[in-house]
Amino acid sequence: MRFLPKQDNFFVLFRGVSSDLQDIVAVFREFSDDFSDFASYSKKAKDIEHSADQKIHDIISALNKTFITPFDREDIYMLASNLDDIVDLIENVMQNVYLFNVQEKIPAITAFTPLISAGADNIEKLMACLERQKYTKELMDAKIYMHKLEDQGDEIFSNALKDLFADHHDPIEIIKLKDILERLERIMDKYQKVSDIIEGIIVKST
Repeated sequence: MRFLPKQDNFFVLFRGVSSDLQDIVAVFREFSDDFSDFASYSKKAKDIEHSADQKIHDIISALNKTFITPFDREDIYMLASNLDDIVDLIENVMQNVYLFNVQEKIPAITAFTPLISAGADNIEKLMACLERQKYTKELMDAKIYMHKLEDQGDEIFSNALKDLFADHHDPIEIIKLKDILERLERIMDKYQKVSDIIEGIIVKST
């Protein structure tokens, strides 16, 4: 059995995934602003998604080889899985706009962009709280803020879905745009899930 350091390795790996999240969100912001050259943005996003996948693989591999972990194995797996889901979903949105040949930008993409960006920044704060493993005001504020972002995402999604069925009559177009809207909304759900997982880990450790 190989023994890895109790704390540092996992936190380094999680910081790496958080860094990839920041990178793909930066690409998403550019994609949202330009809304053109979709093949290029899809390729950039896919490359970052592969990088994050490798880091998630490294986390799971380290988990299988480590006797002493900084927090519960199940929590490590859940945190890694949900962070991976966020990166995947952001990549999916850009890829599907390209694959579906979406020509007109729906307002929801613009509306979700600052929320997705703020969520990634908040993940960085939550990661810092996780490393300290103390329940602080910073953690509480970050978690409350993440829930607020998720609530805003729900409102944008509901309004966008209503507009979609009111403004579009082609069922194929509705299916394509609904898929994109649902993925945008799920990104915010996953952000909230990550904040809940991190809070739970810290509560257990205090």
